[in-house]
Amino acid sequence: MEHKIEEEKILTIVHNIAEDFRYSGEYEKYAQLFYAVDATKTINDTAYEDMMEYLETSLRELQKDLAWRETFLSENPQIEERRLTETMQTIEQEYLTLLEYLKKLA
Repeated sequence: MEHKIEEEKILTIVHNIAEDFRYSGEYEKYAQLFYAVDATKTINDTAYEDMMEYLETSLRELQKDLAWRETFLSENPQIEERRLTETMQTIEQEYLTLLEYLKKLA
């Protein structure tokens, strides 16, 4: 399978994830994957499998962290980390949107 991504929202999400890797300075397998998909706007079989693996694993970790953070902040209202939590929730929504898109390709 080789799929050309044409939906602007999906292209933006892929680009955002690639940018996150650039800012973190990571260049491992997943970073290279998102750089390539961002550049070519194409998903092949290998990219599909790797993206699904990355998103499902990262989403589980992100959701655990969000749940802990929300509980902590509700118990400690003096701490101003709401902005970070909101950013993490945006990332969570992007991951869910991209996962849903990829599952439709299968």
